[in-house]
Amino acid sequence: MRYSPYAEETAALAVMSEPQLLEYFLTRVFETEEVWGLDDGCEWVMQQRDEQWVMPLWPYRQFAEAAASGWSGCAPSAESLEDFVYQTLGALIDEDTLLEVMSDPGRRGCLVSPQRLHDIFTGMMNAGEYTLDS
Repeated sequence: MRYSPYAEETAALAVMSEPQLLEYFLTRVFETEEVWGLDDGCEWVMQQRDEQWVMPLWPYRQFAEAAASGWSGCAPSAESLEDFVYQTLGALIDEDTLLEVMSDPGRRGCLVSPQRLHDIFTGMMNAGEYTLDS
């Protein structure tokens, strides 16, 4: 199992559509069994856009580190896929927070609801395989 992207993957991200970014995120998180966010020392960070709270997420530390430059006082932090699905996503569903996967300092990522991400990941874990139709 690898824990960093290939150079070709990193280069390809710049031209991926939102659905492709989501698919990339899902497959890599399922593969590595960890999710990366940014931690301000107390909890994973969020930002408010209009009236909505948004939490950025990545499949690899490298991407979280690159994004951390835009967030003062924040550092990359990982959580196991299981904890993320069964604890973090449950809390985010109750808080009506959106998730932004695969953003970087020059580009917004793909917005997805925590409920949808929960459904996809639980479907993947129950089936033992990846499917976006969950």
